[in-house]
Amino acid sequence: MKAAAETAIKDYRINVRISKRDVEALKTKALEDGIPYQTLVTSILHKYVTGRLKESKTKERSQA
Repeated sequence: MKAAAETAIKDYRINVRISKRDVEALKTKALEDGIPYQTLVTSILHKYVTGRLKESKTKERSQA
């Protein structure tokens, strides 16, 4: 529980430059998932830094 509570604390702000196309894609995906796009971005970043973000099988096959 304590780790979950600490993860939920949002105490740092960052600014990044990102292509309009990527922002629109994020907004579309977030809308499909029923969450704000900023929440989706935060979730993606958290999964990446904790090693839980995995490439899809389709992406892996297309790079082979």
